This record gives sequence, C-alpha cells and structure tokens, in this order.
Amino acid sequence: MTDAHGVDPFGTAALRARVLAAWNDSPARLREDANAEEDASLGAYRDRLVVELAQNAADAASAAGVEGRLLLRLLDDPAGGPGRLLAANTGTPLDAAGVQGLATLRASAKRDPARAVVGRFGVGFAAVLAVCDDPAVRSVPGAVRFSRSASADLLRSRGSAALVAEVDGRDGHVPALRLPFPAPDAAAVPAGYDTVVELPLRDADARDAVEALLTGSLGGVDDVLLLALPTLAEIVVEVPGSPPRRLADVHERWRVLRRSGRHDPADLADRGVEDRRRLGWQLTWALPTVAEARTPGVVCAPTPTDEDLPWPAVLVATFPLGPDRRRIAPGRAADVLLDAAADAFCALLSELAGDGGDALALLPYGAAAGRVDAELRLRVLDRARDAPVLSAVERVDGAPMLLRPSSAVALTGAGADDPALLGALAPALAGLVAAPRAVDRLLTELGVTRLGLADVLDLLPGLDAEGSRELFAALAPLAADPSAREAMSGLPVPLLDGRRVHGARGTVLLDDPDLLGTQAAQVFAAHGLRVVDPAASQGPARDLLVRLGAREGGAWAVLTDPAVRAAVAASPDAEDPDEVAAAVLDLVAAVIGSQPGSAAEEETVLRTARELPWLADLALPDVEDDLAPAGALLLPGTLAQRAFDPDDVTPVSPETLQEWGSDVLRAVGVLSGPALTHVAELDLNDLEGADDAGLAGFADYVEDVWADLVEEGEALVADVVVVRDLDLVLDAWPEVLADLAGSPTGLQALTGPWTLGAHRRQGLVAWWLRRHGPLPDVSRAPDGTAPSWLPLAPEWVAPLPPLARRALGVLPDLASASAEDLPGLLRASAGSPPAAVDLMLLWALLGRSAQAAVFAAPQRFAALDAAGAVVVAEADDVVVVDSPAWAQRTDLGPRLLVPAAVATAVADLLELDLSSERGAGRLEHPVGESRPVPATVGVLAAGVPATWSRVASLRCDGQPVRFWVTAEDEVIAVDPAAAACGLAQVAGAWPLRGALTELLTTDSPAAVLGAELPGLP
Repeated sequence: MTDAHGVDPFGTAALRARVLAAWNDSPARLREDANAEEDASLGAYRDRLVVELAQNAADAASAAGVEGRLLLRLLDDPAGGPGRLLAANTGTPLDAAGVQGLATLRASAKRDPARAVVGRFGVGFAAVLAVCDDPAVRSVPGAVRFSRSASADLLRSRGSAALVAEVDGRDGHVPALRLPFPAPDAAAVPAGYDTVVELPLRDADARDAVEALLTGSLGGVDDVLLLALPTLAEIVVEVPGSPPRRLADVHERWRVLRRSGRHDPADLADRGVEDRRRLGWQLTWALPTVAEARTPGVVCAPTPTDEDLPWPAVLVATFPLGPDRRRIAPGRAADVLLDAAADAFCALLSELAGDGGDALALLPYGAAAGRVDAELRLRVLDRARDAPVLSAVERVDGAPMLLRPSSAVALTGAGADDPALLGALAPALAGLVAAPRAVDRLLTELGVTRLGLADVLDLLPGLDAEGSRELFAALAPLAADPSAREAMSGLPVPLLDGRRVHGARGTVLLDDPDLLGTQAAQVFAAHGLRVVDPAASQGPARDLLVRLGAREGGAWAVLTDPAVRAAVAASPDAEDPDEVAAAVLDLVAAVIGSQPGSAAEEETVLRTARELPWLADLALPDVEDDLAPAGALLLPGTLAQRAFDPDDVTPVSPETLQEWGSDVLRAVGVLSGPALTHVAELDLNDLEGADDAGLAGFADYVEDVWADLVEEGEALVADVVVVRDLDLVLDAWPEVLADLAGSPTGLQALTGPWTLGAHRRQGLVAWWLRRHGPLPDVSRAPDGTAPSWLPLAPEWVAPLPPLARRALGVLPDLASASAEDLPGLLRASAGSPPAAVDLMLLWALLGRSAQAAVFAAPQRFAALDAAGAVVVAEADDVVVVDSPAWAQRTDLGPRLLVPAAVATAVADLLELDLSSERGAGRLEHPVGESRPVPATVGVLAAGVPATWSRVASLRCDGQPVRFWVTAEDEVIAVDPAAAACGLAQVAGAWPLRGALTELLTTDSPAAVLGAELPGLP
C-alpha cells in the first residue's frame, strides 16, 4: 500500500482523508480537536511521558504474552540540537488498529480488557507532545509519524477556505496527532525489541525535562513503575555521560501482595460505557524490603495519581479516575476497591508479622493527607482490630504467634517497651504484645487491653517465707527494667529474725545460713543489720532480691554492711566490748577462711585491712588488758615493734593473739609493719578526715603540692593507696622501706602519683618520705653517676626497686631528674655549688617544668656571677635572665639562665626578679645607619624585621652592650655578628645566630642555607 508520502502499510492516507473531510465539512471540529489535544498534553498528561510510554510497553507485552522490556535511550544530536528520546519495547508490534487509536482522541484501540492492562482511554500518547512536535512509531510491520508542521502544511494545501482560515486563526498550531503519515526506516527498531517510539525533542527545556525524568530527579523511572505494571519485567535507561541503569527483579526489593476481582455491574453504573464493560479489577500492595526503596506517597491507579498516600507502602489499583486521570472518581466502584485495599493491607501485615516483622509500625495512624488517605485509614484500622496483625511476645516452637488486637494485652507505663520484661511476663499474661511508647495511642485505638505493672505487684503483701519465694521467682525476670524495680521498691521481705521489712535494699543474703550465730546476729541487729530469711531467698528469688538492692557474698557482705561498721565504731563504749570484738573477728576469720591457700589468704588479709580501714577502730585488749583501737596495737616480734614509737603503739593482748591468730588481727588493723589503706575517694580539703585516717603531714602536703587547685573548689582525688601513721616510725627505716617496696600495693603507695582532674602530681607517701624520711629529699645512688655535690644515699637503698629509689629522690644521674626533684636539687645546689655544666642541666630541667611545678621557693640559689663563675647568693640578689639581650647585663646580680620563653614562669615559681625588672633598659647610642636584612635571613628565621640599625657604640643603663632589641622588635647592634644575635632573639631561634651572622656578611648565602636547612625541623 502506498500513497503520495511513500509506502503506507497502515493505511494512513485513508485516515488523513477522513479527518480532512470532517474538518473541511466543519472547521469547528479542528478547533475542538486542537483544544482537546492541548488539554491532554498541557493538563492531564503534562508530566506523564515516561509513565505513558511504560504503560504502552506493558500493554504490548501483555497482548503478546511475552516478558515486557522497555528501553529508554536519550541520544545527543551531532548537529548540536536537543537530541532524541527512543522508547523501545517488546510485545505486539504496531498495527493499523493501533495507528488509528493513536490518531483518534479518546478512542483507544485497547478495547479488549485482556489486551489492555493499563491503557484504555486513548489519550495517553498525547503525553509526548509535552516535549516533542514530531513523534514517530516504528515497528516491524512498518512505521508511522506525526508532525504538527506537516499537518498544518497539508491543511493549507487541501483545506477549504474556511478551514485554512481556522488554521491561520490558530497561527498554524493544529493538532499533531490526528493526521498520521507513513514513516521510512522501519528497520530502525533497536535489536531485541519489537517497537520503538522516536521523539525528536523540541528544545533544550524539553531535553532537561526528559533527562530529569530518566535520571530519577523527578521520580520518573523507579521500582514503582514495575510494581504498577506487573507485565513489565525490565526497564533500561541510557543517558549520555552516565552508565546504563537497569531496573528489574523488583520482587527482590519489595514484599508484594496482589488481589483481583470483579465488580458488580451496579458498581459501575455511574461510569462511562467503555468503563462499564471492564468488570475486572486488580490491586497491589508493596512494602519495601531494602532501605533505599522509595514509595511515591500517592495512590497509583495503576500509574501515579495526585491522591496523597504518605504510607510506607505502595498501593496500585484500577481505581476509577476522573477525566484528568489524576483524581479518583468517588462512587461505588472506588468504595469497592478501597474496601479490597484495606482487606489486602491487613493481610499483608499479617503475612509480615508471621515472618517476624513489625506490622504494628506500619499501621497508619494520625492526621490524613487527603480524602482517599482518610477513607483508607479508617477502613484499615477498623479491619485491623480483628486481624491477626500483632505478634505475641510468647513464641510457639520459636515462631511468632499472631494475635488480633481485640484479644491482645499490652503493658503501659514502666517496661512497656522492654523486650526482656515482656518476655518474662508472657508466660503468665496470655496475649501479651509489645507496646512501644510511640504506638501507645494506636494500641488504645485498636482496642488492645492495657495493664500496668502495679496491678501485678498488688499480690505481694501478706505472704510467708515460702509463698514469698514463689512470687519472687515469678517476678525475677521483671527486675531488668528500672521502672519495674522502682515499683517493687516496697516489696515485703521476710527476715531471719521473723520481722518483715518493706524493700530489699539494704538487706543481706547469706551464702551460709550458719554464718551468724545467735549472739553475733543480736550484736549486729542492734545496729540495723537485716538478714533475709534463707527460706525466701533461694533460686530465682535470690536474683530478684539482688537486683532490688540486697547484698550477697557471705561473710564479706555482712562484714561490709553499715551495721558492722557502726558496731565497730561503738565498740569502745559497748556494754560488752569483748562480745562485739568476737562477733567482728569471727566474721573476719570467715572472710579469710573463704580463700583457701596461703597466698590467697595473705591477699585477703591485706585486702581487708586496705579496703576496710575503719576496722582499725575495733576495741581490743592490749598487753595490759586495757582497751585500745586495733590500729594502735602491734604484733610482738614484728617490724612494727622494731620501728614504731612505743609511746604510740603497744602490743596486743597475748590471749587475743592466741585465740584469733595474727592473720585475723592484721586484717583488722593490728600493726605488723607499715599499714596500707586504699582510699576510693579523698577530699584534699578534708584535713580533719585525713588526720583521723592517720595520714601524716597531709595538711602540709596539700599546701605544698595542691594549693593552686584546692582553692578553686572541690578537690577529690580517687583510687589512691596511702601508708598510715608514717610519723610513728622511729627506727628500722631500711626494713620499713624494703617492706613497702616489696609488695605491689606498697610500691603503688610509694611511687604512684595522685590525680586531680587532668593534673598528676607527686603522691603523699613519696612527698612525706622526702621531707621526713631517712634520706635527703634528693641524693645520688651509690652505683650511679650523679655529681658529687649531691648527698650520697646509703648502701641499703641499692636493693630497692628503681621506681622506689626514684620516688625517694635517689638519682642514678642528673639527666634522670624530674620535676619532683627540683626542690631538693635547688637546695642541694645552694649548699654545695655544682659545676657550671651541672647548673645548666638543672636550669634546663627547671625550664621544662616551671609551667606545671608547684613547691615553696628556696631562700638561696646557685647562680652565675658577672664573670660566669658559680656562686651561692640570697634569693633577693638573684635575677632570672629573660632574654639574650638582658644576658649581656652582668651588673644586675647573680644570674639564673633559662630559655626566654619560660623566664617569666621560672621567676614566678622561684619568686625572683627578672633582669628587665632590675634594669631600666635606657639605651644610649649615636645616630645609627639602617641596614637591610637579607631575605635569606627570613628563610632560616621567620618573623625578623626588614632592617637593623648599626651604631658605633651602644649602652644600656650606662653599661656597654653589643646589641639590643626594643619593645617594637627593632634590632640595634654594633656589628653584623651582634645584629645576628638580635635577629635570632626576635625570631626565637637563638641557636641559629651563627648562621645568621654568615648570612649578614656573605655574598654567597647558598652555602649557608645548604648547610643549615637540612638540619632544621
């Protein structure tokens, strides 16, 4: 078949002739058709290009019974135009009926419901006119094209005068899709596809709109298309400059439920004739299973509408639509589908819950986004009340048991969203479901029964020990929740003596029911000890009581109870101190006996004395049978008897020692040597408490080491070990120190620093021993290389661990000195002047430590006199040199040399004057000559001035100097070498002054820079 335009396999000539005849007969028909086409392309279909191309592809695949595939390929124009969009699909190729459908407004060729899955109105192809005026469709049987300009030319050449006038009246803007033309090149369909739609894009704006749809920035091509068009299995998008994008396997990313049915004809009575023939309906719900999946937020019918549906799911259904295909037409057909959608959504949630998912989180609740959303919400919530959408906390053979909300129970308030608590309650509470606080109101709306934790706990009062145990065991799983524990704070607990207390906090659970005899129980009960009846504290019941505040651990739990401490504190005034002592010592013996083995027992003894220092207040008889605190008694024949002042400590009663043994007595604080105490927290402001604890010299220590910090407020140091009553040691210091250094805890007490916030400073024990112990606060090791001006430590320090020796101030060499050694080094250097090189090492240490060091300033110092000799001078005479320029002034007094950057800090620490505070700094010199500073100087020493002043002579306060640096960093010097010194001072690069001299005087600076730069940091 041919016509004037060439081969015409679809009979387009006849179609054109009929349309032309109709328009010639009634030019108004042209106007009607043009306006209708504009309404479709600019209104209902203005942004549906990809959707309409996809639904045509889906319908073609369905008609052919093949897998639907769609290719969307955007092509550049080699000539620089906006390019073309190709949409290729598989399925039934274009035929004459299809061409007629494309060219006939609102008369689709897809009248067979089995053939048309989506398209049924006959206007969808008008969406191409939003971006194109000359679309073409190519298929294996042939090709057809449409052209607005060709249509206008044909009308002008063959139209009646009235028709031509109508065309001219519209400025040539005639319908583009009413007059089809045959198109050449039918073989241009991409390989693997059956049909291609070719859209030459109108302009750059059209190109941008198409690219935005294809790349996803407008949501044009995504999983929702595949969900809405189930016969479409694949979409491939190709955009220049981007890798091809393939959408497929949608079921791997979505949980899908599909439903279908048939309308009663009465449901469609208010629809058009062709709609009334389509009795079948379909709907799809899809839930994303991957985080990146996107829901459109609108109803799809089956392609996206303007009906908002901001749910975490996609709804696709064949809803009846209004003429614009954007809104669901109300009526009986829409209600049928809304009912079916609500049923299906609840079924989908039940399926999800059965797989262990959280269906409750997907139930819609709250304000609706529109009419359709509101109607669907009401239907879903109404059906969900009796739908198995909730998962019971209790599981059957590991699988969730589904419940209807109307038969479910949920906890409210404390523990409502605690899985452990719910799991514990589930066996006793049939139908229990989890109730996160976020869905509390939703559960109420669904009719879920609510139950507070207090309702469960009402059963507890008035039970005996055995009944209490059974209920405690049932409640034990609830104790994981803080709110539940709070609700059980008044739990009635039966005690060993028959009393009942409200609340488990403060009670004690005995590992051994026979631990406390009647006499001991009475002693401690008088001070508030509460022991739980063993018959009520077995198995899970015990776990509950522990969670609620009961303490367990046998003898240790009783020994550390506040009641025992109160009994110890009151023991000197007790009616029968021996009875109290026996009860306490019996507990201590049980604690030690609970750790069999000599090493374990010894550690338990030390731990008890260290962690329970208040046991030292226990009143025990001494050798004269008088009562004394255990901490003021000693064991005969021990280091304590050899070392401690006999006026302050006395031997314990022989009878007491024989009855209880040395281990038990040492555990309660009876002395055998230095007494170690572990302090979990110590307030540096609590001088009275430290004195009561026997911490010798504590007030002076705080003043000397921490004064700058304790004045600022609360000053708590944590986790320190101290040695009690060091001031009682009179002799046997070598043994005392060897004893301390011989155990890890003693070594920690001796060497460990104390920490306050971010500050770490010397601990109390080392500080006290340096000032009051057997050694000078700084001395030299017998086997070291420290200088002879330091006092020599005795030979007995040699066996001590290195850390212990350092804590005592014993130096192997001067280079190993630290900030703690500074006070002693300064005093020693003033007593026996060191060599100048040692003095320089001492001052270097002082410079490094001045910012953080804290100690009382000495009254005399070793310093350098005007001739550079080491002298000892009074503090009022010594100055700290604060810059190299001031170092030239030897007339201001003996000098202490430290780096200029820390000179002020050193002067403040040692309470000395700076050189600049002694001298006025008045300069006298003739008019100088400005000299440039070579740029190469700035390479080595950044920040130097651009010039320096050369003068014939220079004096400061009448004293000759070679250079000076003014407050404005001006360098004045008598020669280049002196100028280099000034420049080095300005740059803070004093060691480079020699190199700077060379740069000021040489004509070849490269050699100087080559020698210096590789060594710079």
